[in-house]
Amino acid sequence: MAIINLLDNETINKIAAGEVIENPKSIVKELVENSIDAGADEITVEIKNGGKSFIRVTDNGKGIEKDQVENAFKRHCTSKISSSHDLNSLFTLGFRGEALASIAAVSKVEVITRTNDDIYGIKMTIEGGKIISKEDIGCPVGTTISVTDLFYNVPARKKFLKSDISESSNINEIVVSLALSKENISFKYINNNNVAFRTPKTNNLMNTISSLYEKDLYNSLLKIDYKGDVLGITGFTTNLNYYRGNRKQQIVFVNGRVIKHKRMSYFIEAAYNTLLPKNKYPSCFIKIEIAPALVDVNVHPAKTEVRFQNEEMVLNEIKKAVYSALHSKNIMKEVKRETLLHDSKDNYISRIFDRSSGKSVILCGLENKFTKETEETEGIENIRITEAEISNKDTIVRNIFEEAVNEEKDIRLMEPLKPYDKFEYEQQTFIEKENDENKLPELSVIGIVMDTYIICENPEKTCMFMIDQHAAHERINYEKFLNQFNAKEILIQEIVPEVINLSYDDYETAISNMEIFKYLGISIENFGNNAILINNIPTIFKDSNLKDVFFAILDNLKDITKLNLDFVMGKIIKEACVKSVKSGDRLHMSEVRALLNDLRMTDNPYTCPHGRPVIIKMTRYEIEKMFERIKS
Repeated sequence: MAIINLLDNETINKIAAGEVIENPKSIVKELVENSIDAGADEITVEIKNGGKSFIRVTDNGKGIEKDQVENAFKRHCTSKISSSHDLNSLFTLGFRGEALASIAAVSKVEVITRTNDDIYGIKMTIEGGKIISKEDIGCPVGTTISVTDLFYNVPARKKFLKSDISESSNINEIVVSLALSKENISFKYINNNNVAFRTPKTNNLMNTISSLYEKDLYNSLLKIDYKGDVLGITGFTTNLNYYRGNRKQQIVFVNGRVIKHKRMSYFIEAAYNTLLPKNKYPSCFIKIEIAPALVDVNVHPAKTEVRFQNEEMVLNEIKKAVYSALHSKNIMKEVKRETLLHDSKDNYISRIFDRSSGKSVILCGLENKFTKETEETEGIENIRITEAEISNKDTIVRNIFEEAVNEEKDIRLMEPLKPYDKFEYEQQTFIEKENDENKLPELSVIGIVMDTYIICENPEKTCMFMIDQHAAHERINYEKFLNQFNAKEILIQEIVPEVINLSYDDYETAISNMEIFKYLGISIENFGNNAILINNIPTIFKDSNLKDVFFAILDNLKDITKLNLDFVMGKIIKEACVKSVKSGDRLHMSEVRALLNDLRMTDNPYTCPHGRPVIIKMTRYEIEKMFERIKS
């Protein structure tokens, strides 16, 4: 019979640390939450190498009493609660008394702290849970905790850490969430000696959001302000002009605590119902205030999971709150014209780049009033052309554009589509190639209904075919792009460079994956200040919305935990090809013929890359049966 052993404290601490400290992100979260509980209104987070080699959190909170510093690093020692009854009225983020002990058990820790009542502070060093040194030191009021060599004494855990980029991305995510949870605290985040972002000390969540995210998200926000019987819900959600390919920008707080709740995401999205495209998700920042007795935060040591006493009620209230915000204004999706030439009544801002002069020309229009200014951005002279005395805007804009792209021989201004001609829809045959078992049969185009479905019939007039133009174009683009990628022969088109402003997290993902974008035929450059510049795109996307294609790829890259390029490329290309001819786009007959000829050349013309049908066939027998011309 096996002997039952009583484990020593060192082993117990290492096992317990495994529940609380899973990765560098866990350490940052626990340390920052302690700073928040200490009443700090300024917090600085510094990391190196994805937090694996160095993490430091500095705050200006109340500090730790000298005679309490050692206790702070013992298991189950906490100043937040004194008995189990306190769990029903908990307003602090920490309460378990496990975090500091767990961190110290698997790393090397240095703590410097001073309270307002002390003249000197104290510096204490701990390695693997053992106190190495302790001394007085001059320091400001507050606490600084440095963590180095994570899992140095637990090599089995260390080998499971992800790459520096992945760990850094996880830390970025939690620091952003914590900054949003407490807009009254100023956060400074430093990654590998570079200041990633600062947030202001403010009473307005919008100010914090604007310091962390790109302008497109900020401009799409709708305010949430909802009062239920037992809870209050505030924050923001995005309108129909902004959505992403994952749920990473859905951030929810309960009593100031960042939480993860899958069902809650489904209820948030249910408020949008069919208003967003498939597999696209809104961004939101939702703060729930509820009596502590009605929510259990002691579910998991990480404290990100919670249970509500009446979960269905809470989830339905959240759905109502988001729905109310969404319908508080006209939610009609705006069509943003992204060409350089606009109707004279339009306001617009466009940027083009003249390679010969090295100048970035910014065209700005506001109610036909123009001013002229010059600005310097990283050595590039930007000329802002908005001259009040210019009377013919379109002529000037066209001249500037043609000048700027004079040396770009492959760039042409697209001619406007001809007026829609109903007489074009005469019966026309578009396929002359001999039939093949895996190809579409020879068909004649009859017309288009709802600007979406192409109606065809076979020469024998025994079958009718309905073809979804969007699904068909998705299949064509997907196979073309995939074949080009596999053959390493992606056709590239130089474009007028476009600047895309990003949140810090999106920027880091884009810059760290520049090679992958290059493999896909998209050339991006660092444009500074959380912005990137796109110079080239695959020709297959020349008529697509460049931002949509870029974010489709970016969101897929962010979803990958351990990057396997070969495994991921099919999914990325599939998502990028969603940006095809849309349902409702009015096509001319020449475009229809080209579309169906291309479709016939695909390996699988019958379904789109996501499995939806491209073509539906109805025999004469089935049609006549529906009209009861024949009896079954």
